[in-house]
Amino acid sequence: MFRRKNRPKKTSAQIQQVLKDTWIEEEKGIITNLPYADCIGTCGQGDLCVSYNALKKIFGKPTIDSGNGDGKIRKGWIVKIDGVICTIYDWKQGKKYRGYRPLKNARWSVGGSHPISRRLVQGVIDDYLLNGIPPKVIRFEGDPHRS
Repeated sequence: MFRRKNRPKKTSAQIQQVLKDTWIEEEKGIITNLPYADCIGTCGQGDLCVSYNALKKIFGKPTIDSGNGDGKIRKGWIVKIDGVICTIYDWKQGKKYRGYRPLKNARWSVGGSHPISRRLVQGVIDDYLLNGIPPKVIRFEGDPHRS
């Protein structure tokens, strides 16, 4: 991966301004179990180091629970945090790519509709790990695989 060495770090004020931009919906909070169609057009934003059990406690049952058909993803969540679509998944961590790797040792990838997606997910996880209290999550009760 190529990175710009002299890229300035974003301050919290800049991040808050991005979140206030008008293109982001005025939704607040976390919505899980979104339909697969909502993640179309998202792209990878980074990786996470967190356990599968912590992700289950925070975001509930995975949206993608039995793989995605081609073996590249075993488990994954499609969530919306403050109006920004975020996806969390174990990209190419299964038998076909790395031999058997238990979910507890998986590297989790984060994708999203905006580069702030990874920071939003990391913030929710950090808050849970610091306080031990899962965030209030609204679980979409529709069929997660509908188009």
